[in-house]
Amino acid sequence: MESEQVRVAVNARQLFGQLEQHRLQADSVAGSMHWKTISGREYLYRAYSYGKNRSLGARCDETERIKAQFERRQSDYKAQEAAYRDQFKRHAAYIKANHLNRFPLAGARVLRALHQQKIPYRLIGTNALYAFEARAGVMIQSEHLATEDMDVLMDARQGIRILSGLEPGSLLSLLQKSDKSFHKVSSSPFEFAAANAKGYRVDFITQGSGSPMQRSAFDELLDKADLHPVAIDTLKWHVSAPHYDAVVFDEQGMPLRVATVDPRAFVLHKWFVSRQPDREPMKRIRDENQARLVATMIRTELTDLPLTRAISRIFPRTLQVQAVDEMDDFSL
Repeated sequence: MESEQVRVAVNARQLFGQLEQHRLQADSVAGSMHWKTISGREYLYRAYSYGKNRSLGARCDETERIKAQFERRQSDYKAQEAAYRDQFKRHAAYIKANHLNRFPLAGARVLRALHQQKIPYRLIGTNALYAFEARAGVMIQSEHLATEDMDVLMDARQGIRILSGLEPGSLLSLLQKSDKSFHKVSSSPFEFAAANAKGYRVDFITQGSGSPMQRSAFDELLDKADLHPVAIDTLKWHVSAPHYDAVVFDEQGMPLRVATVDPRAFVLHKWFVSRQPDREPMKRIRDENQARLVATMIRTELTDLPLTRAISRIFPRTLQVQAVDEMDDFSL
């Protein structure tokens, strides 16, 4: 990245960090407070957006103060949120002028819907490269990034948490909040993918159990008509890998925090997939190129990765040795 691009990106990410800290207060000012008359006496009630109401006591000086304080904090929160939005609109113009607006807009809207409902996920596959380039301060050439789909990894061990975040909706309805045109790509009762009107596809995937006859843990939790993450055995490596995230910018120049996997896990998994004989030849070439690309970034730019034995514990020793031997003696 050129110096001006770095300056613009750093300033926008710092501002986004402030917004994220600001939004940590969201739950404390959510909903409303109102007076409710019961048996001729007024009581202060806190109402929440999901329908729950809680009494805070009979009307008195203390509850009057609580209500006034809450409404003042809520007003201040909304004013600050609006101020941040105005600032981001100005930053977006600089982001686009410096060609930093790279993350696909359809994918960004899906991830924001996941964030809004606090659903844990990890972005894997080609789109993870946007996170790696953002942290590395480089611009990956477009031929490595071109894709019309997004792989969203969900940990089957967190199935109950994910399901509770969806209530009363579904994975499909969550996608449709980001774009009403999303629909299942087939009529299969256990479909895992949806696409929008422009052909942008989202695949929900999860780790397998090791047995091809055993269904995904999500199959028992999700409604039959919903999308069902497809189980892939080797994704157990990704769900066990260290967490990694980065702030990227979508095509409109707006910031987005992307959760993905440790770049070293990405390299090893891509290398493994590229060596599978049943993989399509063109995809094998792409997988190997991406593995080599990220390996180079780790060696030259992503030098701040924390020291950890997690990667060596997760991946088979034979795979690690093969990758090191065949990728210019690169040590993971």
